[in-house]
Amino acid sequence: MTRGTKISEELYYDERSAGGLVFRRDEGKIKWMVIQTMSRKNPKKTFFKFPKGHLKEREFLKQAALREVEEEAKIKARIMAKLGSWNYVMWDKLTKKKTIKKVTFFLMEYREESNLKYFDQERVVGRGWFDFEEALGKLAYDSEKILLKKAKNKLESMVK
Repeated sequence: MTRGTKISEELYYDERSAGGLVFRRDEGKIKWMVIQTMSRKNPKKTFFKFPKGHLKEREFLKQAALREVEEEAKIKARIMAKLGSWNYVMWDKLTKKKTIKKVTFFLMEYREESNLKYFDQERVVGRGWFDFEEALGKLAYDSEKILLKKAKNKLESMVK
């Protein structure tokens, strides 16, 4: 197994993922796309989050983000700005070492619906457009709540 980018003696960037925070205007209001996924450990439990996923071989961050949004959210979007990256430290059971998964998110604007078929281990069981407060309340992860606030501020600064 080839190791990723070495950060220190104990940590490596082994995984790269990308995703998007997609907005649309609905009767003058901004709505955000949030997906609902089934827990791998407990199929009765679900999580609300933003679409994101692993890069395919020779795929760039923007390409992966657009593809993941289309696969998971069933929409086509256009990238407006990079929002930033988050590092997740995980325990790799195979190598028995800590690794870092780096996920880069982009602010995206809705273009149209998509019929692209979705094939992934993660099961998307719901999708929806929510205003800022609703989306904030639904999101399962604090890091994504922070990203949503950043996306809202970025969008507001771009509109001015």
